[in-house]
Amino acid sequence: MNIVIQNLISMLQKIRIFIIRWTLAQFELLFERKVSLLYNKILKNEILLIIDIGANRGQTIEFFHKLNPKSYLYSFEPNPKLFETLEKKYKSNKSISLIQKGVSNKIETKIFYENVFDETSTFEVLNMDSQYLKKKSLILGVKPEDIVKDSYPVEVTTLSHFIETKGLQKVDILKIDTEGHEFECLEGLFQSTNSPRVKVIQFEMHFDDMYLKNRSYDDIKDLLNLNGYYEIKRIKHGFGDFYDYFYAQDNILQET
Repeated sequence: MNIVIQNLISMLQKIRIFIIRWTLAQFELLFERKVSLLYNKILKNEILLIIDIGANRGQTIEFFHKLNPKSYLYSFEPNPKLFETLEKKYKSNKSISLIQKGVSNKIETKIFYENVFDETSTFEVLNMDSQYLKKKSLILGVKPEDIVKDSYPVEVTTLSHFIETKGLQKVDILKIDTEGHEFECLEGLFQSTNSPRVKVIQFEMHFDDMYLKNRSYDDIKDLLNLNGYYEIKRIKHGFGDFYDYFYAQDNILQET
């Protein structure tokens, strides 16, 4: 294919992604307001220690610093290009610690699948028979087999190991957005009985068949209930059929 045509197609693809990203951000404004109201109610403007799994472009960092500028965040992002962007953006901010790793249920190396729409990059293998994947591909303007633009090995750790290694005495909020890998992140949290309890666990849940290993909400719910956490709230995103769920221990259930 002529190099000029290739460059034109690439430019048009970037413009398309930009428009999609901007549009989705507008839909998310109401969602973010609802999340802010919940946290202000149950955490009462405390200075927070937050673990952010799936920092992407810093959306969660920005959200929590607006919620409470004195909060401290540990933010994980395995995508090297996005991590470099985050480092440049937050290098002078001493209240943010960036970690270029993934999170799972083992300390190992895993293959990371970087998607053309990088917000949906994941450790999970896509289900090529998925109707949802076909619809998503149509919106993005690519074939289903071209959604993953790159794959490469990255280091992953477990939450229990990270928390113990850092010597954290408390974790106020654990936010997980790993595009289908949330269950494994939570498994890694509960591998040690010595880790401090997390006050609120927030995770995103899709109800589609996009990944081959398709964990159900009941799988995650049972794991959390087994470890003493119960649903306190679910908030629907501004688009699509997916929610963020909020879990906590019994001692703050009455506050929501």
